[in-house]
Amino acid sequence: MIVHRAFYREAVQSTAAIVVILLVVLVFFGLTAVLGRAARGDFAQTIVLKLLGWQTAKRLDLLLPLGLYLGTLLTLSRWYRDSEMTVLSACGVGLTQLLRPVLVLAVLVAALVAAASFYVTPLANRQIEVVKLQSERRPELAGITPGSFTEAAAGGRILYAERVEGDGRLGHVFVASPVDADRPRVVLAAQGEPYIDRKTGDRFVVLKDGWGYEGRPGAADYRVVNFERYHVRITARPLDPPPTRAQAMTTRELLAARDEAALAEWHWRLSKPLFVPVLAAFALVLAHTDARRGRLANLFAAILVYFIYSNLLGLGETLLRKGQVPGWLGLWWVHVPFALLAMHFLARRSANKPLFGWILRRARAA
Repeated sequence: MIVHRAFYREAVQSTAAIVVILLVVLVFFGLTAVLGRAARGDFAQTIVLKLLGWQTAKRLDLLLPLGLYLGTLLTLSRWYRDSEMTVLSACGVGLTQLLRPVLVLAVLVAALVAAASFYVTPLANRQIEVVKLQSERRPELAGITPGSFTEAAAGGRILYAERVEGDGRLGHVFVASPVDADRPRVVLAAQGEPYIDRKTGDRFVVLKDGWGYEGRPGAADYRVVNFERYHVRITARPLDPPPTRAQAMTTRELLAARDEAALAEWHWRLSKPLFVPVLAAFALVLAHTDARRGRLANLFAAILVYFIYSNLLGLGETLLRKGQVPGWLGLWWVHVPFALLAMHFLARRSANKPLFGWILRRARAA
C-alpha cells in the first residue's frame, strides 16, 4: 500500500535522524565527563575512546525506543499539519488502518531493542569493568613517571621509580615521607605494583622485597626494617559504583539465579522491547494536531506520557529489586495499564471523540 510505504520511509528517516542526534549529544557529554575524569587521574587516558564506546553502546536500548516514539510522532504530526490525514480519512484510511504499519515498524525496532537489552548492554557493563580494572594497574594513574620524583596526593610522600615494566610493575622504587614529618621514613623496594582498593577507591602502590628506614640517623629510636610487602597510599579518590552483578550477567545466568536482583534485572531487560509498541501506539494517538491548540500541545502530552511511563518502569525495577513487588507481577503492572490506555485513546480518536470526554462534560456541567 502506497500510504504504508510513505509512512515507513518518513518514519524511518525521522527515527534515524533523532537517534543520531541523541547519540551525538550522548557522546559529547560522555566524552566531556570521561576526559575530565581521565585528567583527574581516575583512569588512563589511553582507554578514553574504548570506555566511551562501551558506555554509548549500553544506552542503545534506551535511545531506540525514544527515537522511534519521536520519529513516529513527528511524521504523523506533519501529515496532520499538511492536511494529508484529512485526505486519507476522506479516502477511508483512518487511524486503525495506520495502526498496522506503525506496529510493524515498532516490532522491528523492538527486536533491535531486545538484542541490545539482553546482549549488548550486559556485555558493555562487563567490558567497562574489564577496561577499568586493566587500567588501574597502569602506573600513570598513580602519577608515577619513571625516572622522575612525584609527590603523592595522600600524605605528601615523595615517590620515585627507576623503570616501569610492560605489565605495569615498577622497578627500584623509592618512597620518602614529607621533609617536615616528625618521624621521617624512607622506603626502598626492588619492585612495586600500583592498584586500587575497589571498596574505598583509594590508590595504593604495594612495594615488595624492600627495606624501611624510620627516624633520624644516629638517634636512639632509629629503626631499619626488612619487609616482603608494604602498602603505600597514593590518593584517596572515590570510584564510580560498579554495576551490580545482575547488570553484568548474561541472560542465561539471570534465568539460573534465584535472587531478587536477578529477577528485577530480567524484568527490566524484558520491559525495554515491550516499551516500544506501546509508545508507538501513543505516538499514533497523540500526533493529532488541533490548529486551535497549537503545534506544541501534542508534543507536550507525548513528552508527559514518556516521562511518566519510563519513570514508573524505573520505580518498578527498584521495588522489584528490594522485594517490595512480587516476582510474578514483574513490571506488567506498568505495561498493561499503559497498553489499555493507548487502546482506549485510539478507539476514541478513531471515533472522532475527545480523549478526555468525561473531563469536558464535567467542565461544561460546572
